[in-house]
Amino acid sequence: MNLSRFFTLAEMIHSNTAVAERIDNQPPPEGVEFLRRLCNEVLDPLREAVGVSIKVNSGYRGPVLNKRLKGALKSQHLEGQAADIEAPGLPVLSLFKKAIELKLPYDQIIYEVKGASKWVHVSHNPAGNKGQILLAKFDAAGKVSYSAISAEQALAMTELVSRGAGAEGNGEYVEVADEPPQTAMVSRGAATRGVTKAAPSAKKAAAKKSAAKKAAPKNAAPKKAAAKKAGAKAPAKKAPAKKAVVKKAAAKKTPTKKTSTTKAAPKRAAPKKVAAKKVAAKKAAPKKVAAKKAPSKKAAGKKVAARKSR
Repeated sequence: MNLSRFFTLAEMIHSNTAVAERIDNQPPPEGVEFLRRLCNEVLDPLREAVGVSIKVNSGYRGPVLNKRLKGALKSQHLEGQAADIEAPGLPVLSLFKKAIELKLPYDQIIYEVKGASKWVHVSHNPAGNKGQILLAKFDAAGKVSYSAISAEQALAMTELVSRGAGAEGNGEYVEVADEPPQTAMVSRGAATRGVTKAAPSAKKAAAKKSAAKKAAPKNAAPKKAAAKKAGAKAPAKKAPAKKAVVKKAAAKKTPTKKTSTTKAAPKRAAPKKVAAKKVAAKKAAPKKVAAKKAPSKKAAGKKVAARKSR
C-alpha cells in the first residue's frame, strides 16, 4: 500500500525487533493516516531534495513494541507521527541539515549518535509543529541525553576527527527509544562532543542590545513618575475652581435673561391698549354729536310750526 510518492505502508511499519520477536505491529486507521501525513509533508520533500533513497529504520511502533523498546509513554512513534531515517551514501549530518534548510514542517528533528551508529529522528504533528531541533547522545550504559539548539547552530555543525576513522560513515542501526519523554529535561546549547557551536545570530545580539537600552530607563522611571505627580497636583486643585466659576457665571446670566423678557412684555402690550382706547373714543364721538344735532332739528320744526300758527 502506497502512502505517498516515495513511501509504502510496509516500510513505515517495519521493525527488526518486531520481526525477531514476532510482535504484531499493525497500526490502527488513525495511525495509517498519521503515517501518510508524515510521508507527504516531510519525507517526500526531503527525499526529492537529497536525490537519493531514504531508508526508514523505524516508523510506527505499536504499544507492545514501544513497551519492549522502553519508549516514552507518549512517543510519537506510537502514534505513527515519527520515523528514524538515514540515506545510504549520504552523511547523516547532511541529511539532518538538509531537512532544516528546507524548513520542513517537523515537530521535532533529532540528530542521534550512538557509538558509530547515527540517524535522524523526525516527527510531524498535524495538530501543530514545534519546530524543535535536538541533539541526542548515548553514553556507554545506553542512557541518552538531549540538548536543544537553534537552526543556525545546527547548520554550523561539523563532525570531528575525534570520532574515529568512521566518523562520516554509519554503523548498523539498532532500534532503541530515541526521543525524550514529555517530562524529560532538555539542556540548552550544543555542549556535546563533536559539535561546534555556531556564532550568536544577529537577532540574538540585537535582542541583547535592546534589553540593555530598556534597562537604563527603568532607573530614571521613578524620577519621571515623581515629576509627573508633582506637576499633576497644581492643576488638580485649580481645575475644580475654574469649573465652579463657570457654573456661577452661568447661574447669574440665566436670571437676567428671564427678567428682561418679563419686563419687556408689558411695554410692548401697552401701545395696544392705548390704541384700543383711542379707537373706542373715536367711534363713540359721532354718537354724541348725532345726539346733540337731533334735538336741534326737532326744535326748529317746533319753531316753524309756532310761526305758522301765529
